[in-house]
Amino acid sequence: MNLRSSSPAQVLLSLSVLVAACAGDDGADGTASSSSSSSTGAGMERAVELRFDAVVGGEAFACGTSYDGLGTTAATATLTDLRFYLHDVALLGGGQRYALTLDANEWQSDGVALLDFEDGSGGCEGTPERNTSIQGMIPSGVSVDAVEFTIGVPEAKNHLDNASAESPLNLAAMFWSWTNGYKFMKVDVDAGGLPFYFHLGSSMCSGMSPGPFACMFGHRVTIRLDGFDPDADTILFDVAELFGDADLTTPNDMMVDPVDGCMSGPMDPECPAVFAALGLQLASNDTNPGSQVVFRKKGG
Repeated sequence: MNLRSSSPAQVLLSLSVLVAACAGDDGADGTASSSSSSSTGAGMERAVELRFDAVVGGEAFACGTSYDGLGTTAATATLTDLRFYLHDVALLGGGQRYALTLDANEWQSDGVALLDFEDGSGGCEGTPERNTSIQGMIPSGVSVDAVEFTIGVPEAKNHLDNASAESPLNLAAMFWSWTNGYKFMKVDVDAGGLPFYFHLGSSMCSGMSPGPFACMFGHRVTIRLDGFDPDADTILFDVAELFGDADLTTPNDMMVDPVDGCMSGPMDPECPAVFAALGLQLASNDTNPGSQVVFRKKGG
């Protein structure tokens, strides 16, 4: 149409049609472009579920069950708690690292997930609810042959007010009020009436609520399992390996160590053996994840 020879009404109509057509073609008004991008983005991601299982040597973990041969004294013991936090979860393959974008639910939020294997029965101290998997998204079509995750809560979240924090960082049982920080891992056993508590967390922390805080020893370690297929494999956590070099039955000298087990204190004599099983060093930020024996994969 020749706009110079057209009436004002025709010109306005033509311009309206032209603007609408351009918007539909290239998303000039944001609508068409946004819709196309959303559709494309959904097609470029896939859901992943990382499955975990707790075992005690060759046996499945269950509250109320007694297990023989634990630790250096081959103790018979039952577990009373088994929970731990993970963050910075990723899948690897082809020389690339793909961060797992965690779904938001009561067990995982803002990059942090809680795994809980106890059900509050048979002497276990927790709740009936359990969580043994992590769900998230990675790019679709990528090749995966390893999984990686860091035990604990990242420092940026380690000193939240657990009473007001979002789940799963709102559990009083997984928080140390005296360090204003989280228990990264809580594995407690009863060996014939003798308790042994393993509570992993940062130590030598200073600061006052609401912060800032600083911890001399972070006590976090990144675990990597190679040859891992997220669609077929399960990640095992072995309590027998965790306590393999620990003495679960010798009573403490209460003048030297007033707490039964390991509370991650820098001088706690019962910590080094348990830390080493996880690839950690007590009172140090050095780690040796290649030496850890607690996590392994099980093929589907």
